[in-house]
Amino acid sequence: MYIPKNRIKENLYTPGNEYVIKSTKENYIGYYHSLYTGKFFTGKTPNDSNIREIISEVVTGNDEETPNFSSTNRIALFLNDPDPIVPRDQWIQRDIVTYLTLNGKDTRDDDPREYPQTYYSSPTEDDYQLGSFTRYFIVKVNELIYTEIDLKTYKDIEKQSNKILWELFVPFKIQWTIDGVESNVFDINRDQVLIAGQQINRRGLPEFLRNDYLQFYRSKNINNQYTSGDDYTLPNGLNYQGLYHIMPNGIAMTGRFHGEADDILLTPISN
Repeated sequence: MYIPKNRIKENLYTPGNEYVIKSTKENYIGYYHSLYTGKFFTGKTPNDSNIREIISEVVTGNDEETPNFSSTNRIALFLNDPDPIVPRDQWIQRDIVTYLTLNGKDTRDDDPREYPQTYYSSPTEDDYQLGSFTRYFIVKVNELIYTEIDLKTYKDIEKQSNKILWELFVPFKIQWTIDGVESNVFDINRDQVLIAGQQINRRGLPEFLRNDYLQFYRSKNINNQYTSGDDYTLPNGLNYQGLYHIMPNGIAMTGRFHGEADDILLTPISN
């Protein structure tokens, strides 16, 4: 299958402990390339020999929704605390005791603080006019568990507010594009996610976002259409069979969406 060069990122390299070969789960070290679909393969380019798919080493778990923790937790800050509201399997008291001791804080202080809540982004019409909006996230300090949060929570964690459990998380944000040429939007958001992962030095963010780099994008085209060969002809006069999309002006072109391939103009067959 032909894939345009602008839909491929070539000559990438991993030193290991980032990806495993999908078929064998063997740690992969070496050159690789990525496709617009969000998948990764061994080799500098798709033309290399013995191409194999590689996947993130992060175990993403099942497809259940992110658990929604209760908004306020009375932290079990010292061992044998008689009334911790947080279940013991969700909180490691020794870690908190160690942290507070090293920072000269009172380990008997169990004043309740907020636990960050999951926030489901929803861009406004003003955001669509601007073409992008900011999404806020946290990842646990000692686990690859991501959560999307709102701006207020992000600011509280960033400024280490005593109202929230900021010690457990690393906050970060991503500028998310929601308008423009579809293929460009996909590439921009994918790159922003990869950059964010590098900045916080963590893996697993693409999997957390399900590699959905067109989330919230409103396509102005009618995409992913299929014709059996009775609807359009190619410029050479031959009937076209396959996937196509329709532009806002009504013009049909080859490819699932604009920018995926060559976008060859199709001519409707008159009845």
